[in-house]
Amino acid sequence: MADLRRSDALGRLQANGDSHVADTLRRGLQLYQTVFERSSLGQLVVDIPSFRIQVANQAFCTMTGFGDGDLVGKELAVLFPADGTAADEMVERLASSAMDGYSAERVLRRRDGSDVPILCIASVLRNDSGQPIQLLMVGQDLTQQQEVAGSAERRTQRLIDAAIATLPVIFMTLDTELCVTFVSGGLERPGTRPEDLVGKHVSEFTEDRVALHALQRALGGSESTTRTLVNGETYLALNAPLRDDDGAIVGVISISTNITAEVSADAERHRVNDLRLSAARHDSLTGLLGRSALIEHLNDPALSAGGALLLLDLDDFNLINDSLGHDVGDAVLLEVASRISDAFPEFIVARQGGDEFAVVAPWLVDRAEAVEAAERVRAALDADVVVSDHSIRVTASVGLALEHTRGSSPTLMRNADLALSRAKHAGVGQYRVYDAEMRREVQDQLGIQASLRLAVGTPQLRIVYQPIIDLADRRIVGAEALLRWTHPERGHLLPSEFIPIAEKSGLIVPIGRWVMETACQDALPLFRDHGIYVSVNVSTRQLLASSDLAWVEEILETTGLPPSALAVELTESALMDHIEPIRLAFVRLRALGVKVAIDDFGTGYSSLSRLQHLPVDLIKLDRAFVTDVDVRAEARGMATAILQLSAAIGAATIAEGVETEAEAATLVDLGYTVAQGFLFARPMPLDELTAQVSVESNAA
Repeated sequence: MADLRRSDALGRLQANGDSHVADTLRRGLQLYQTVFERSSLGQLVVDIPSFRIQVANQAFCTMTGFGDGDLVGKELAVLFPADGTAADEMVERLASSAMDGYSAERVLRRRDGSDVPILCIASVLRNDSGQPIQLLMVGQDLTQQQEVAGSAERRTQRLIDAAIATLPVIFMTLDTELCVTFVSGGLERPGTRPEDLVGKHVSEFTEDRVALHALQRALGGSESTTRTLVNGETYLALNAPLRDDDGAIVGVISISTNITAEVSADAERHRVNDLRLSAARHDSLTGLLGRSALIEHLNDPALSAGGALLLLDLDDFNLINDSLGHDVGDAVLLEVASRISDAFPEFIVARQGGDEFAVVAPWLVDRAEAVEAAERVRAALDADVVVSDHSIRVTASVGLALEHTRGSSPTLMRNADLALSRAKHAGVGQYRVYDAEMRREVQDQLGIQASLRLAVGTPQLRIVYQPIIDLADRRIVGAEALLRWTHPERGHLLPSEFIPIAEKSGLIVPIGRWVMETACQDALPLFRDHGIYVSVNVSTRQLLASSDLAWVEEILETTGLPPSALAVELTESALMDHIEPIRLAFVRLRALGVKVAIDDFGTGYSSLSRLQHLPVDLIKLDRAFVTDVDVRAEARGMATAILQLSAAIGAATIAEGVETEAEAATLVDLGYTVAQGFLFARPMPLDELTAQVSVESNAA
């Protein structure tokens, strides 16, 4: 089949973003190719610049007496020997940059040597650079046209033409007065026949000024693509000048397709998109602007003259949802949204999501004004929120950043978020303003992040192990793997100095995998020879990085460590925001045979309703309830309650941070059997742990 390539106009249509319309027109052209062989008109595709025939349809072969294989590869001049150099002249004119179309009567030489007069209509196909690459030639046997009138062949031709008429692409030529001279293709309107249109002026079909202007431009030599409204339907038309042998413009050739359905669908898509954009701009619960609209306002040039961003996060809001239900929580959010809006009527108030709100204040320029704004937040939330007979005390942490500290809206958001984090660490109802000290801290953290990235896979990172002890005989039953980092310039850094940075940067995922793999390798001989298991801390980000936890199973298979010799620890505070995916992760870990532990229990404010649904094997009592447990009644009460809670859900308990014999004795009295802490051993390298375990085994 011929390679009927798109014109420059079609290419420009694609480049201008009208891709679905361009695709419709292209599909129509491709469909036209499929009936190429069935047309009653002889058709050729000729290569430029060789002017050799590439494709000839059956009608052309019948008209000339040649077979398809006889014509392909032959020069076009062999078909027009009667014209002599006139055939070459015709080809050269068609191939020239000034020619786009051709229509003339010619004498065609058949295979048997006889001549036949034909009406020859030819068009130039060009590449994206405007260079001619092919000729599409259509020849109609003028003698045959007269002879077949009323014959069976004529009836067959009409059937084929009727099939062509069903095509979604319409080919039309018009004279210099813009009257129709030829029509082929699908008109799509019932009862409309091509012959009814011949001789009529184009204004009888459409009054579209743009379309009429495009046809006039084609008479002036310019090609164009336009949308045209005809009888209430929309057509996409490609219009080009039609020239005679001398290059003079003798009319217009127009190729069009009905795109009414596409236009209607496009309008519906725009309407739906507008609704979606509106919904995306506003929070569905409070009606406040959403995050995307907030970002738009932060990019407002008005902020360039000064301004501030306040981020508000409700303190311990999860406790409201957990204890009173989400309906009450939603009612609290609605009331808070109303109060914040009333407190800042002149500013832009948005809901970031969850229990976090934002205020864009374009006119705040100094710290004093920012502090005054934070005090307005406190005043707005001073009165309790009353919902369903519940009187609820609500406080918010506030982070503020001023425009002159930002440089860009993402930086302003990041600065306010950092200030908010500082406020939350300071306690409930606190506020902080981003300042130079925080900026230095950020730069310091960025430096640590860069160094940590380079440290991955080097001896700078190492693992030490703190033994887990049976309180009855003080024997080692397990060991917790702890990551350590020796910075080349800063020396030994505490985990609290670099683990949060690894979390935020995503480095915790590759680092965590390395820790897990190394700990499993180290634990294999300890478990095989002494029954010692290893406990490895993981982060939420690391735990949820792979939904199927295939990386844990892969490490166990690679190292050969039995799953029962591994415990995975996650801090209680990490459970708060991702309870359901974490629950599923715990289920998968236990399905592998791996034990699951909650670390630092008692400080994360997790509710009993959440905890009872978590598949947990171990609960590690936080050292806050172990320190001075022998002298503090409240600590003993919490330790006892957590021990009973663990037993209720079928989990064992480990006491962390034991430093004195008095604390150990009290824990034994309370019912604890396993612990770890400096009283028994500090974190140590693997070889020291192995030596200590061996000594215990030999002593036994």
